[in-house]
Amino acid sequence: MKLLEYLLNKKIIYLDGATGTNLFDKGLEPGESPASLNLRNPGAVYKLQKAYIDSGSDVILTNTFSANPLNFKNAQYKEIIRAGIKIACRAAGKKGYVFGDVGPTGILIKPYGDGDFNEVYRIYHEIFKTFYKSNLKIFLIETFNSIIEAKAAFLAAKNYTDDILVSFSFQNNGRTLFGENPESIAITFEKLGAKAIGVNCTLPEVALEIIRKMAQVTNLPLIAKPNAGQVKIEKNRITHTISDKELADYFKDFVLAGAKIIGGCCGTTPEYIKMIKEKKVAPAKRIVRKEFYLASPKKIIKLEKGSLIIVGERLNPSGRKKIKESIQTNDFKIYAQEAIQQENNGAHCLDVNAFVPGIDEIETLKNGMYEVIMSSNLPVFIDTQNFKAAEYVLKFYPGIGVLNSVAARKKELLKWLPLVKKFGFKVVISLIGKSIPKNVEARLNNVRLALKIAKKIRFPADDIIFDPLVFSAATESEQIEHTLNTVAIINKMGYRTILGISNVSFGMPQRTILNSVLLANAIRAGLDFAIINPMDNALLATIKGAEALFYKKNIEYLNFAKMLSVNNTEIRKEDTGKDNLVELIINGDTNRAIELTERLLAKKISPQTIIDNYIATGMKKVGKNYEDGKFFIPDLLRAADTAKAVLDLLKKYFTSKAKKGKIILATVKGDIHDIGKNIAGMVFESAGYEVIDLGKDVAGEVIVKAVKKYKPIAVGLSALLTTTMPEMGNVIKLCRMNKINIPVIIGGPNVSDRFAKMIGAFAAVQNAFDGLKVLEKIEHAQR
Repeated sequence: MKLLEYLLNKKIIYLDGATGTNLFDKGLEPGESPASLNLRNPGAVYKLQKAYIDSGSDVILTNTFSANPLNFKNAQYKEIIRAGIKIACRAAGKKGYVFGDVGPTGILIKPYGDGDFNEVYRIYHEIFKTFYKSNLKIFLIETFNSIIEAKAAFLAAKNYTDDILVSFSFQNNGRTLFGENPESIAITFEKLGAKAIGVNCTLPEVALEIIRKMAQVTNLPLIAKPNAGQVKIEKNRITHTISDKELADYFKDFVLAGAKIIGGCCGTTPEYIKMIKEKKVAPAKRIVRKEFYLASPKKIIKLEKGSLIIVGERLNPSGRKKIKESIQTNDFKIYAQEAIQQENNGAHCLDVNAFVPGIDEIETLKNGMYEVIMSSNLPVFIDTQNFKAAEYVLKFYPGIGVLNSVAARKKELLKWLPLVKKFGFKVVISLIGKSIPKNVEARLNNVRLALKIAKKIRFPADDIIFDPLVFSAATESEQIEHTLNTVAIINKMGYRTILGISNVSFGMPQRTILNSVLLANAIRAGLDFAIINPMDNALLATIKGAEALFYKKNIEYLNFAKMLSVNNTEIRKEDTGKDNLVELIINGDTNRAIELTERLLAKKISPQTIIDNYIATGMKKVGKNYEDGKFFIPDLLRAADTAKAVLDLLKKYFTSKAKKGKIILATVKGDIHDIGKNIAGMVFESAGYEVIDLGKDVAGEVIVKAVKKYKPIAVGLSALLTTTMPEMGNVIKLCRMNKINIPVIIGGPNVSDRFAKMIGAFAAVQNAFDGLKVLEKIEHAQR
């Protein structure tokens, strides 16, 4: 029996607790990475890890969370990893076991930033290779807040082992920094092959709710590593608001919620582990789940009999001249616009196709997907026949979607199904076979072939969606009956079906009539997925009517009918916000925002009026949506990008220097996490400030030099880690020593007004919009 399998057979696996926050008294300098002590003070690391083993930890994590080439130059991180493994193995002795601990790089990967997925994957590949060469083959990748980066790490680790556990950090609203929900994360990593999934570096009450939500959608063992509350300042030291005993009182709730692997994160100690080890709680019996799920970062779709899943068809250059022209001009904003419109009109998923003859489909599909991910909450069907393009997109997509489609031919199935399985996706299998099927039996023969090959290569049959094919009524009307009968038979066999409804009306007038009739009959036959135009109100009405008649969904039909009458038969409008610049900024619709700005300028509306009345108003509403939990990081980035594009246009019309001042931003020395800083920079620029971004891991001397050179109105310092927060105070001291009394704003998840006061900062902010309010106060005071 493999080691991890043996451990997972235990009732509870006890992990260790915090590392960094317990090393401040062991020689860890402010702003220094805790992993550096593997070389500089290995005895301190050993003593702490031995204390965890003695307190009852079954497993300790290597002190390597921050050991990567962005933190340590010249491959020093490899030496740190090797040293960390040796220390942990010595501390574990014969009483415990060791897992390799790997954290995020801090690189903001496209479409959220400029980072390249494959480059980040290569970084992680070298990290896991180093562990593997030292004979450590079980990993916990933890404290991630982006599925895309966690997926890069996970896929890199898969080159060396299948024993990978994954843990995410969540904000107080129960979402990650990027708005990703726990259900989507659990579904995604279960399909990728993780051995456990969970939460760490999160408040205990929030972590408990995360575990409960994950338990509803996954069969995986669940991990709970809560923080000891929030950071506080006590006797000039960084501590936490919850004691070991208070945190240990959550243990029973975590176990009953479904957690099996339990430890602690920031602020926890060996005493906490000892307390939870002494508690006797029987693990909860969890229901084995076999549901069919699709997942985007923010939304899951559960397939249930009697409910049709609508797949929006409009993101396809075939037959859509506007999309084809946009691809040819390398402008993919239309993918965002169409995605939003289809979602607003009732689509549950989006079919995404970007094939234009003569243009690199890897690039077009990738860029189209970036826009869809940023603008829509819906899972996707990746519609391509290009293997390399499919491989590229399936690799980075932050969720579980569907590949559309693979022909029911042996050669194609053997080529495509392993790729789909590798990335946890579902697949549409087209029943076209070696030739176009003419009847039901020919279609069912292709079903049998696909199932036989799927079984041979261990591809889950439950992840297959069969397409019985729709032909045009103009040329092959006799095929309609065969299609519908095939849907009914496959439905009785217990498998899923999908149809491209609009194919039936190709070449015919009044296409909606034929589409509606086929759709109603297909629903009656048990169709699961329909690829349709969700902007066609008649088709939406058909779905509601058919579900009421055939599946007794009368309440849903009555609610739909009420909405229909209220809107005078117009279900939804396609172009909401078309002439409202504020709304276009809020929705991140850059192309139309530019067009409307040009029209406003043509009407002699001054650039400053546009900034004051439209951009400022729009960004304030974006900030309010963020504070209310309606918007997340992708929404902020999209809106800020649009506002900045409008500002760039307006700059041409200014005859004098803009009113707004300069701002210097920097992530302090020892901290490479600059997601929050980057977002703040975009928001400040969209508000008209000139931002000088010094980057991450910036020494205080560099910041002082920049202040003298640029003479900004304020400095913004960022720190994600509690271990790097003291460096903010060092920077402020250095400024004062150089007789620089500029306002310093500190930002990060753990900063507070009390901490700001202690180190002499002007203010502490939790997000970019709070920072914007502080900047406005500073600017007003300096006028």
